[in-house]
Amino acid sequence: MSMYFSLQNLCGFEITRPVCDMAAFFDYELAESARAAAAGESGAIAAAAALSVRYDERQHIIEVCLVCGEHSFSTVEKCQLEQGSEPTGGEITRCVKLAVVHAFAQATAARPAMPWGVLTGVRPGKLAHKLLDSGKSATELPQYLEQAYLLPQQQGELLTNIAVKQKNILPDSSRFTDAGIYIGVPYCPSRCSYCSFPAGIVPQDEESQQNFVNLIEQDVLNVVQLLGMHSLAIRSLYIGGGTPTSLGDKAFARLLEVVRKHLYFPEVAEFTVEAGRPDCFSSNKLAAMEAAGVDRISVNPQTFHDKTLQVIGRRHSVDDFYRAYEEVRQSSIPVINMDLIIGLPGEDAADIDYSLHKAVELVPENLTIHTLTLKRSAALFGSKIQLPAEQAAELVEQGRELAAGVGLEPYYLYRQHYMLGHLANIGYAKPGTESIYNIQMMEERHPVIGVGPSSSTKLPLADGHHLRRMNMPKNVAVYGQGLADFCRKREELFR
Repeated sequence: MSMYFSLQNLCGFEITRPVCDMAAFFDYELAESARAAAAGESGAIAAAAALSVRYDERQHIIEVCLVCGEHSFSTVEKCQLEQGSEPTGGEITRCVKLAVVHAFAQATAARPAMPWGVLTGVRPGKLAHKLLDSGKSATELPQYLEQAYLLPQQQGELLTNIAVKQKNILPDSSRFTDAGIYIGVPYCPSRCSYCSFPAGIVPQDEESQQNFVNLIEQDVLNVVQLLGMHSLAIRSLYIGGGTPTSLGDKAFARLLEVVRKHLYFPEVAEFTVEAGRPDCFSSNKLAAMEAAGVDRISVNPQTFHDKTLQVIGRRHSVDDFYRAYEEVRQSSIPVINMDLIIGLPGEDAADIDYSLHKAVELVPENLTIHTLTLKRSAALFGSKIQLPAEQAAELVEQGRELAAGVGLEPYYLYRQHYMLGHLANIGYAKPGTESIYNIQMMEERHPVIGVGPSSSTKLPLADGHHLRRMNMPKNVAVYGQGLADFCRKREELFR
């Protein structure tokens, strides 16, 4: 059960989020937020501790004092800023996090598991790239990450190796000349209980599906103009969702034809389709993908247990997955990705161990091992995750070892809020089969242009670490009604 603390912010800028993120490692929750979350309850929640945070702008130090009963615990962190310089958000936040962790560690004598140190963002790889760009060597980076961010050495080495691999695959010189294209299909045949993506149930009538493809074609034609105006070459194409293959055979084939006709230029190095649900897979759709030049496909079991598939709302069996996988393996599409999730409802360590072994037995070119994340929009949000965090961490490591045993190396990763054990989702690949789009999308160092509802267009600035971005609306009707205006807003990013 959580304890509660009060917060006095004496910094002059907002620090609530990083403070709460660090306090949570010690099972402390901000009293004000707890009261607000208690719907219908009145009265203040008593705080067991009082935390004050102050920033000394002359000395560039963060001072934290934590009072628990009759005892107080203080800590100071020196920010790595030159005298007279303006405080930067990233560095100040880092020091706030460190000071809060040290204060709670003193007060509680606890040493909680912090698999990613004080890093709480979705994209820790961006930090590794930034530090390498600033002159840090790959040899010294893991130690620096341990000292500055409390990142365990193993994770620091993982992050460093991934960043170096990515730099070799996508050199920085391509940052402003090459682009990735994402086409979003926000439909699924049913909604998985763990899913937080903004996808709806696919309309069953042919007219609605074809009207949707019409909108995508209009959007694509605008992108073609945008590419020409700014001399951008397409490096990767990715059709995702939702589940694009939830469209009927005719609409799906036409969608592929639209992409092939307007966007499949000679410079395209990768064309991926997310065909994750075996329950909407068909031979006709596979043939359409082959004809369109698709060379990477995701077929996702998530688990190798039928009981779990039923619990999470996936309308297919393990045998259905095997049939779809084998059909793709016999096709001309050379790269298959598989997704597994650690921590699904009702599964223990033995269940997950079984799924990991079954996945690697198939020797896919790409394997992405996810850790269950329950966001507010997921049906399972608020449910107690049965798998202990320690076991989840062990299974993530086991997944890495099994992947390595069949020649798969980590090449990208990302994290999410509400993730079991504060772990990470890690993508593995046979060398030479790494997904270009996944790197472009996750590290945000190259332009990515979004097409379709819920898609996002991201344009890196000259420093390579900040962005301009524009999001398409989630609702298909809103997207269609305002498409011309949304396209103009996307164009403005590039001016």
